[in-house]
Amino acid sequence: MKLYRKLVSAVCLLASVTSVSAQNSAVQEAIDKFMSAPALRNGSVGVCVMTLDSMKVVGASNELQSQITASTMKTVTSATALHLLGKDFKFSTKVYAAGVIDKKGRINGDLVVKGGGDPTLGSRHLPREVNFIDALVAELKAKGIKEVKGNIVVDDSAIPEPNVPASWMIEDLGYGYGTSIHALNFADNELKLNVSIDENGLNYYTDQTQSYLKVENRCTTIASETDSLKYDGLGMRLDIENDVLHLNGTVKFPLKERMTIANPSPDLLMRDSLEIALKAAGIKVKHKNIKAEKKQGTILVLDYKSLELTKIIESLLIRSDNMYTECVLRAIASHAGKQPTSSNGVSIVKKFWKERGLDVDGLFMLDGSGLSRTNKAPVSFFTQMLASAYPTLKEQGVDFELLFPVAGKNGTVRRVAANTPAAGKFALKSGSMSHVQCYVGYYPVEAPKYTVGILINSFTCPRSELVKMVGEMLVGIDAGLSNK
Repeated sequence: MKLYRKLVSAVCLLASVTSVSAQNSAVQEAIDKFMSAPALRNGSVGVCVMTLDSMKVVGASNELQSQITASTMKTVTSATALHLLGKDFKFSTKVYAAGVIDKKGRINGDLVVKGGGDPTLGSRHLPREVNFIDALVAELKAKGIKEVKGNIVVDDSAIPEPNVPASWMIEDLGYGYGTSIHALNFADNELKLNVSIDENGLNYYTDQTQSYLKVENRCTTIASETDSLKYDGLGMRLDIENDVLHLNGTVKFPLKERMTIANPSPDLLMRDSLEIALKAAGIKVKHKNIKAEKKQGTILVLDYKSLELTKIIESLLIRSDNMYTECVLRAIASHAGKQPTSSNGVSIVKKFWKERGLDVDGLFMLDGSGLSRTNKAPVSFFTQMLASAYPTLKEQGVDFELLFPVAGKNGTVRRVAANTPAAGKFALKSGSMSHVQCYVGYYPVEAPKYTVGILINSFTCPRSELVKMVGEMLVGIDAGLSNK
């Protein structure tokens, strides 16, 4: 394996200085046509198509220039995790009885749920035949437990604060895509919030029964627009530390909306949901304060495992899930014996690819998911990384390209090159944010021979028009490569 890594490193170093000596004229023509679009005149754009086996560039433009990556950064985190953790890695959530279980089926203490960073507990995206709460209730009943004399304690300490990377924008934190990361994640760390503002003031409720989130109304309400007042819609700011959601904006009166918001305390939602389930199953929770000296012994009740890592990564790549990815990044740090923080995870990721011979000088990585607008990398880094990852993961039984969405078919790239000859041929991870649109992946989907990267910053046309332009370029690249 050491010899193999040295060979890979040598190839990668060679690739980093290789000119477009293996240029495919048709591919380059498609790229040049795309780059000449008026909508990209003021932009920063990098495109690269590279052979997978020898890492030779067959078509490129600005491939060494670092650009904002958006969610294409998820491919870097995912590939690193599969290498270091292994495809069969599973997150673990453990439940303990902190006290003696007597003959009457009473836990003389607390029921403690200790989180291990699993992003999938109660997730609607990876439903299980038996979910975590149902599995725990079934296990307690199987052990004859009829009563918890103490409390349900949720231990969220395995992942330290801050619960979001410092580089994330505060404007993103109230929304489901910008939710915080915890040792105990639950129900995708989201809440469904129903809001109304009328003559009686603010009224709100969540679909999920919870006892902690508070909502404050800071909106300006107007019956109709005027020259000085315009509707700008309902906005929000989430105070993660105090579980308070501040509503803001100038809105039409009366207001009635339903929205998905980030849940600042998923551990507390789990606690509340578990207590409801226990009560429904006839298991009482007495909420007595049990003195520490009376909590004799700690008994493992349940060790609940997530699905394997490949399933988690497939889900996060196809849907572009930030929270899932950030949990995987922290698992990388924990596996290496480091404190599971974002910065430790990033350091390990960058070190891993540097040791494999990739040039990481242009890789500015602040999180694992790409939500940070300060993440940047050259498009050539992505094409080299994907080419370097492919054979090693293949040896480990991972078809990495099959975990990606397919252009024109599914996921976040279902509209890219749809209804064209290129549909179904590119396995691509997309990334998008304001004035940013990116794609990286493999071609063709079956038995890839090339890696592809497209990073577009500061375009000036509607996004739908840009996606159409990208699709046209992919058609040209497909024609050039398939005829080679």
